[in-house]
Amino acid sequence: MLTEERTQFIHEVISGFTDNYGVELTNLDGEDDHVHILFRAKPTTNLVKFINTVKGATARRIRNEYEDELKTELWGDSFWNDSYCLISTGQVSLDVLKQYVEDQRES
Repeated sequence: MLTEERTQFIHEVISGFTDNYGVELTNLDGEDDHVHILFRAKPTTNLVKFINTVKGATARRIRNEYEDELKTELWGDSFWNDSYCLISTGQVSLDVLKQYVEDQRES
């Protein structure tokens, strides 16, 4: 479902509002059914609100852009499921994290 084209589209959508949350999008990639997003955020950033905005905005935009193609690929009307995993990283270099995200599609 998440082709490279759709993943790039999601990246562009998220890039359009990261400044509103004090977030810097570093890398985004994933697999067929989920994405890995590497970003920097200020300590005061409301991460729950940011993630909910990511999921809501990308779901709306991708359903509008790829409506005909997605009709047979989605379970109902939901693009994302309700859950997400958010991990902070303090002891790993940014280069290692970028490589991990980039390698996800290849795995």
